[in-house]
Amino acid sequence: MSDLAPSSAALSFERPDAPDARAAPPPRAALRSGVGVSRFYATYIMGAGFPAVTGLLLYGWRALVVLLVMAPIALAAYRIWRRIGSRGRQLHPVHTCWLLFLLWLMMPAHVLAGAPTYRPDIWAVPIVAAILLVMATWALGGVGSGRIHPVLVTYLLLVVAFDQMLAPSAVLQRHRTFSGDLAKTAPPAPPAHAYMKDGYLKTAHVDGADALQIEPAAARLLAFTSGQKRPGRSWASLESLLRDDMPPLEDLIIGGQPGPIGGTCAVAIIIGGLFLLYRGIIDFRVPLSVFAGAFAAFLILPVPLLITDDGPDWRWLIFRTHQILTPSGLRAEQVGWAKAVTFANYEMMAGPMLLMIFFIATAPALRPMSHRARVLYGLLVGVLASGLQLYVSISYGPYLALLIVSLLTPLLDRLFRAHPLV
Repeated sequence: MSDLAPSSAALSFERPDAPDARAAPPPRAALRSGVGVSRFYATYIMGAGFPAVTGLLLYGWRALVVLLVMAPIALAAYRIWRRIGSRGRQLHPVHTCWLLFLLWLMMPAHVLAGAPTYRPDIWAVPIVAAILLVMATWALGGVGSGRIHPVLVTYLLLVVAFDQMLAPSAVLQRHRTFSGDLAKTAPPAPPAHAYMKDGYLKTAHVDGADALQIEPAAARLLAFTSGQKRPGRSWASLESLLRDDMPPLEDLIIGGQPGPIGGTCAVAIIIGGLFLLYRGIIDFRVPLSVFAGAFAAFLILPVPLLITDDGPDWRWLIFRTHQILTPSGLRAEQVGWAKAVTFANYEMMAGPMLLMIFFIATAPALRPMSHRARVLYGLLVGVLASGLQLYVSISYGPYLALLIVSLLTPLLDRLFRAHPLV
């Protein structure tokens, strides 16, 4: 099926302390199957090209400028840190390019917008990001020995440093794809509520603007599931959220909501992940188990079914029929499987969950060696990611969950170590 290594044959230098590894070869060593390091990460970049192209279409030339600014700065930082100590020799140019490309996909395109709606010092974000990435890669052992993904560390540090500056709020109008300027924004044509019904493909053009300024679906979901939303009327329910306040699911499938450059179009991410599976670069057990764990957790974990002025009414197992006490009296809040699955679909596609599943959680340095351990690893990532996404943040919750679970990979390797028969 593929001329590349099967997913079970990970980079031999990535896991020097694995049970079957006696010594860590130098960073430029080949895979056990004969596929070189450069070709391995080049294939990752090819798979990520699908969400990258859709990101350029949705956010325009400014998204490309972000990459063009980050690339030379990262190259200069790579040349400097490459010369520092034995860790510097662990840095690999193609591996660094892949990490930079991945971080770019996780970044919002507006960081170089320069619009009045953004802080004037936002231009520093891509510069700091490129430098931090190379420093984190050097500090964590480079391509040869790192168990912690440097992109996760870099992005979480950016969240701490810049916080709301990374929150996207605009997407190009469909007649201005790629050529439009993301800084020329305007709200959707009135009535604004009609956008939530018609969606990205059917909304009317707004003259004099290239982009639509929209509250992302992720922000609406988090405000409700974290219990922070305050109802505009006497009460708000999960059913009313899905019916009135969320865009059509098509906007998340094809892209039409503000988000990171490579995390907006779900279908492009899935196609890129399937490409990596076809080329044998990633193990299907990891994305499948992460997806299953996260989707099941979204159906099981407590979610507010009703929010009143007195606060949220939390309920487990939202697919069941629940008795809800509303200000108008007791009534049955029939959520059911259809609405529960719709809610889980929104949660899976509104944030960076899919991008994390296919392009970060599958990294050879993070996933365990044993097949059974990889299934448990994926389930842990999925459950923890869903919890953090529901109650903490959609934008960085999945990344934080993966960082935490990846620290358990050595323990999983020991628990599921293959024992000889004699």
